[in-house]
Amino acid sequence: MHSFRRTQLVLLAVIVVGMTGFMYRWHNLHSSSRWLPPTMYDQDDDIELVEKRRLIDEKYCGGPCRFILPVFILEQESKAQMHFRQLAFMAGLVNRTIVLPNVGGSRLGACLDHDFEFYYSRQWAIDNQEHFNHITMSDFRQWLEERHAIDRPGTSQSMHIHVNLRGHAAEPTNCFADHLLNMNGLPERRLYLNETGNAGRRVYYQDAVKDFFLGIYRDHASGEIVKDNITDNMEVLSVFYDRRFPFVHNPAADAAIPYSEQIRAQADQIASQLQPYWAVHWRTERVEPATNLVACARTLVEYIHKVQESRRRRLDDAREDDDSDDDAPPIADDRARQQEQPTLFLLTDYPHVFDESGVQRVIDEDGTDESKKHLKLIPASASFSSRNLTISHHAAMQYVYQHLQVKVTHLGDPPTDIHLPANWSVIPVANDVAHQDPGWLGILDKLLAMRATGFLAGAPGVCGRKSSFTNQIMNERLEHPGINVIDYFDLPPDIAEQQEQERQAAASAAATRRR
Repeated sequence: MHSFRRTQLVLLAVIVVGMTGFMYRWHNLHSSSRWLPPTMYDQDDDIELVEKRRLIDEKYCGGPCRFILPVFILEQESKAQMHFRQLAFMAGLVNRTIVLPNVGGSRLGACLDHDFEFYYSRQWAIDNQEHFNHITMSDFRQWLEERHAIDRPGTSQSMHIHVNLRGHAAEPTNCFADHLLNMNGLPERRLYLNETGNAGRRVYYQDAVKDFFLGIYRDHASGEIVKDNITDNMEVLSVFYDRRFPFVHNPAADAAIPYSEQIRAQADQIASQLQPYWAVHWRTERVEPATNLVACARTLVEYIHKVQESRRRRLDDAREDDDSDDDAPPIADDRARQQEQPTLFLLTDYPHVFDESGVQRVIDEDGTDESKKHLKLIPASASFSSRNLTISHHAAMQYVYQHLQVKVTHLGDPPTDIHLPANWSVIPVANDVAHQDPGWLGILDKLLAMRATGFLAGAPGVCGRKSSFTNQIMNERLEHPGINVIDYFDLPPDIAEQQEQERQAAASAAATRRR
């Protein structure tokens, strides 16, 4: 019996040791500690692996592969795509292939949830192939995996482009590093370019970024121009990008990337159901003072009422002409009503879904902490917290929906326990289409504003904020003669005059104190 027990223990020990050895060998087969240093690939003496590497690169790149991988691009979609265009056109200037980044949550970057075509049309990259070559993220990942399988993973160095030395944006980790990319022992490289809105002062930035990607820099000790062959020889430049303005000289880089066919089709469908409608972009974040918002709401409502009155007059004139012409077809009553009451489609950072009674209680109780506990809402903006909503925000929106019919979009159907105002209607976007992505919804809103009968926005610095989001809508509307590009709603004249007098008085008092 003891002999049998001893035999069992011996067999168990053999199995454990064997499994441990197997796991160790499996783990170390592709362990980064066994990889060639990334700077030694040119001296690889394993002829068989050199040939395998050549064949893999030939398959994906037609020759040696050299990529720019946008790991991280700061700012949200409207500006982020502008930054990506800079990187794409720069890739062509340094003889590299741009990897089309993933997208999600209004961001662009290699490690996000959805592929490039979830937001954009890949046709843009195909149409610009005279300026740069591109590869999809799925093909790039496949290249990485095939190279990893032969123990010669793609070599890479982290390249950071910053606004200035004072502080860096928080950057995510590179999801390909240490597993599919060989970055062993390589230092990160950083380029600092002072940001300026003056295009003339940014003229040399294109050459600065180009030299950075080519590994060219000025030696601080000697002052001589030096070529760092390590950077230039890396197969993948993993780029972390934090800029504000464009730097590429090619005018083709200025054109926005067309959005995906799926989003455009959804926008066309909704626009046809809403027409005629006026789109209003009202970004309430950081409007100072917030009390301006209520007065701005009054001006917005007055503007739309004037539009309604103008349409009524034109419709009455059309009816008179119709009555005088016995052969003319009658104007349909439903069409007449539509012309008299255009829909207001609202693009705003104020919550699109909220409970009317909760808003009323916050207003009635002067925004007490107790009243806010009963406020039910779903934030519409990741950058504007609902905690920053003031009574003025609620009162301004309440004034709008008490006087106008308002339409907004939302991901999915609103919760049944939230009771919306009668004049506030939600256009639900199916989850299987937008995948609960707020960036997808933001693009849809933008496309609907481009298709609107008219377009309005809060006057910058008074009722709203300037934004690249608004500018992109304006640029598209410029291409369609016969519609307004943009109009602004401002403070009522009496309040604007009062604020100007207060500013002048404050400036005068400050000047007196300095004497």
